[in-house]
Amino acid sequence: MALGALTIVEKVEAVGPAFTYRCTIVGDGAYSAGGSTGLLAKLRVATGKENLNIIGVQGQSAPATVSELEYDHTNEKLFARVRATGVESAVADQSAVTYGLVIDAA
Repeated sequence: MALGALTIVEKVEAVGPAFTYRCTIVGDGAYSAGGSTGLLAKLRVATGKENLNIIGVQGQSAPATVSELEYDHTNEKLFARVRATGVESAVADQSAVTYGLVIDAA
C-alpha cells in the first residue's frame, strides 16, 4: 500500500501552533481493505515539520470522484469509501485518482 504524491495547494499557518492545509493526494496504487498508511509521513515531508501531527482530515474531492477518503485517526489510515454507498472501495488500483483533502494539524 502506497499513497501517491501529496501536494499542498493552500495553507494557513498564522494561527499559532495549529495549521490547516488544503492538499491533493494521488490514490493508493495497491489499495487493500483496511485503508492506506503514510499520510502523516507525506504531510511531514511536504511541510518540513517533523513533529507535526494530524488532528483531522476532511475530504474535498469533486462530486464526480466515485470514492471519497475518510481518515481513521486511531490507526492513521485513509479509507476510500464509495460515495454512493459508504462501503469501503474494492478498487485496488486508485493511482489514477487525485483526491482533495483539508488537513488540520498541530
